Amino acid sequence: MTSAVGAHIRQARLRYGMSQAELARRIGISKTAMNDLEQGKTRDPHLSYIVAIAEELRLSIDALIGRKKAVEASPPAPAQRPRPRKVASVG
Repeated sequence: MTSAVGAHIRQARLRYGMSQAELARRIGISKTAMNDLEQGKTRDPHLSYIVAIAEELRLSIDALIGRKKAVEASPPAPAQRPRPRKVASVG
C-alpha cells in the first residue's frame, strides 16, 4: 500500500472527526496497525480492513483509495421513536 492511500484514509478520518484510536477500535485493529496503514508502512493490508474503514467513514472504496473523488455522505438520521397510540375509550 502506498503512502497516498494512507493519506486518503487519514484525510477521510479527519474529515469525519474521528481519532485513529476510535477508528481502529471500530474496525477491530490496534491503534498501531491503524497508524501503520495511514503511514504507508503496511505493504498489503487486508481487504477487510479497507472495506471496514470505508464503511465506518461512509465512503466508497474507490474514494477511500483515491481512485475517484470522495462524495461525503450525510450522517444517518437518528432513529425516531413512534408516537404512542391513544387508547380508545370503551363504553
